[in-house]
Amino acid sequence: MNKKSLFPLLLCFAAAFQLNAQFEVVREMDRMMSFGSRPGFRLEFVNTDPAVVESVWKDFAKQNFNAKLKKSKGEWAATKLKAAFMGDESFALYSTIEKDGERTSLNVWVDAGAYFLNRRDARIRTDEMMRSLRQCYFDIRRAAIGKELKAQEAQMKELENRQKKLTKDNEEHRRNIESWESKIQKARQDILNNEQSQETNLIEQENQRRLLEETRRRLENVENEG
Repeated sequence: MNKKSLFPLLLCFAAAFQLNAQFEVVREMDRMMSFGSRPGFRLEFVNTDPAVVESVWKDFAKQNFNAKLKKSKGEWAATKLKAAFMGDESFALYSTIEKDGERTSLNVWVDAGAYFLNRRDARIRTDEMMRSLRQCYFDIRRAAIGKELKAQEAQMKELENRQKKLTKDNEEHRRNIESWESKIQKARQDILNNEQSQETNLIEQENQRRLLEETRRRLENVENEG
């Protein structure tokens, strides 16, 4: 195989490796916990409420490991647990939930007694635990998205109710305009009638004024009436 044909192949392998890394939602890590730095597992979530992570993780641990997690000094723990992938050995679960900006992390340690679960000491058991935690990751994501969906549905309902109110207000405004236009039209006609009445009244006033003047003259000339 020449170099020209090898280079695209290497690119494909690199892309495949990067894609696989992007989808690896459970990572092994060494991290400080109550017993010091120990091998464990880490799940990270963006824009996820720590309360959602805690709730789902506690339910998941109960359903999958029969673990009733109890909190002590910031660490959730359960001991004397049994699971098929651990064989006859009992184990303990320890976990913490961290919030760092927009990122929430779930750290999980499995104490198998002689060691903390990791790929170097127990590859098959570690793979099984990671497979289980991967399911937990998806459960948490579903719960987080479900909570987001409910919030969006509530917002949509609020917008729909607001639209109904705006429509109702608009109809009321239109009715008011129609009523006001009718009143304005009547007022305009009343103004015309009033102006006509004023003109008529002015003419009648002038006629009455002449009549008054004539009557006063007659009063003054009573003795001269012939």
